[in-house]
Amino acid sequence: MACPLKRRRMNKFWWIEVGVPEDERNSACVRQSLVNRSYGEIKKGVWRLYRRRTDRLDLTASDKMLLWAMSERFRVESMSCTDAVGYLSKMIGVSRKTAGKSIQRLVDAEIIWIVEEGEDRRARRRLEARKYFRKHFLLVGLSYELGEG
Repeated sequence: MACPLKRRRMNKFWWIEVGVPEDERNSACVRQSLVNRSYGEIKKGVWRLYRRRTDRLDLTASDKMLLWAMSERFRVESMSCTDAVGYLSKMIGVSRKTAGKSIQRLVDAEIIWIVEEGEDRRARRRLEARKYFRKHFLLVGLSYELGEG
């Protein structure tokens, strides 16, 4: 789940790296060269990636709606969604607890990563109650999708 540590960082977000991420199709790290694309191109890639995931039988309707909300609120500057779980849950009309379970299923299905902003490369397997940190939700395979599209 971690990007190689030896890559030089030119951005304040550790998941945006110089060169091609290792196992790019299964990584949420993004190539620095792709960040410079237009807003429209990046959002088009986000929506292509979302549509490819909507036919998965292992995801519930609330999982897909949460993924929709993350795609809708995706920020090009950080190549992530930084919204609070409470906000995302209100956006799709479910409880925060249901949204938390959906996030966990998306992480387990390797569709998103939960990462912590900062100097250290920290990815989390789950959100913990009352543990606050500057989190980002990353879309797995976005760099590959943008590189191919």
